[in-house]
Amino acid sequence: MLKILRNPLYIYVLGFTLVFIVYNFGWSNIYPELTFSIKLFFTITFILFILSGQIIDKLGLIKKTFSNTKLSLIRKSTIVLLTLYLIEFIVEQDIPLLSQLNGTKGVNYREFGIPLLHGLLISFNSFLIAHSFNSFKSKDDKRYLKYNLILYIPALLFLSRSILMLGGLTSLFIYLQYINKLTIKNLFKLITAVAIALYFFGVIGNLRSGGAYIYEQSKVSDKFTSSSIPKEYYWTYLYVASPLANFQNTINLKKVNSYNFKEFVFFEAMPQMISKKFDKILDLHHRDLVRIVPWLTVGTAYAESYSYLNWYGCYLLVLYHLLVYLIIIIFLVPKTSSYHITTNSILSVIILLSVFGNILTVTGIFFQLAFCIVFALFENKKFVIKR
Repeated sequence: MLKILRNPLYIYVLGFTLVFIVYNFGWSNIYPELTFSIKLFFTITFILFILSGQIIDKLGLIKKTFSNTKLSLIRKSTIVLLTLYLIEFIVEQDIPLLSQLNGTKGVNYREFGIPLLHGLLISFNSFLIAHSFNSFKSKDDKRYLKYNLILYIPALLFLSRSILMLGGLTSLFIYLQYINKLTIKNLFKLITAVAIALYFFGVIGNLRSGGAYIYEQSKVSDKFTSSSIPKEYYWTYLYVASPLANFQNTINLKKVNSYNFKEFVFFEAMPQMISKKFDKILDLHHRDLVRIVPWLTVGTAYAESYSYLNWYGCYLLVLYHLLVYLIIIIFLVPKTSSYHITTNSILSVIILLSVFGNILTVTGIFFQLAFCIVFALFENKKFVIKR
């Protein structure tokens, strides 16, 4: 089991299999029936990722390589990051967390930060969280853990759930790389922790949006309301299953009258920091998915690609993503690198989150991989200033 969880390419199969299982619970009456074409598509992608994962295993490219990163590098990187965050707080003249606690109108957390710089800081922050935790597990030195915990503080101050979520998920995959075996006791603890977390996720969802409204809008089924399952878990069902529902809904209702390969490449392969800045300049138009309801917004990694090239777009995106993953694993961050486990764990998170959307285009996530590659490239280099 651990061998499967340590290989990022197998995470794709596990993630989407879980989505299909949850989808078949049938707790909502607005989710469309899955067609043969979508089942065939995922069957083919499962085969591609399993075969690629087996090649990676046969070549021995996934290895528990201990990090040799010096504490001084983590310290200096943290200082640089916190200094740049401080500049942002000074420019904004606001700390979103304090504004929320004081009940005053401050900068919305979605608009906080200096454009472009903030996206880079978020990605560097998430990368440092991952690698400091990797170094802590490698060296069992609590000084690394101290910096790891410090790196969560900015996310709390400007209310970045993405950093908290990505940091937690990546740390989980790093932890799985280091344990020798997954005991029944550890598995039970993990399942219990997840069940509790998902329950409170539902509690927060009800407090923020109102349970009755959500149940009505999503047409909750009698099958669920009459069951003894705590109603808080309905939120998990909605969030896990709705991307697949939106993908199917897009296939059912989207009429792709004209193909546009240029727009497909621009919006589906380029980081959002590029596509959102230059689309109007280049006269390119984003094509959206067809949502079952407006407030369930995501459609797996593939719904929008379907809008540009029909099924060709979906299959091309699978091949592009798989090629990127293989190039990174095989060539860019080798198994001898101190950043090997960090990179594989970040890849595992990216692939897992593809059940929600095209995560490789998200700036804050895309640049995590870029930082892994750059740091791995220069980790053994020494720079001497000649006089």
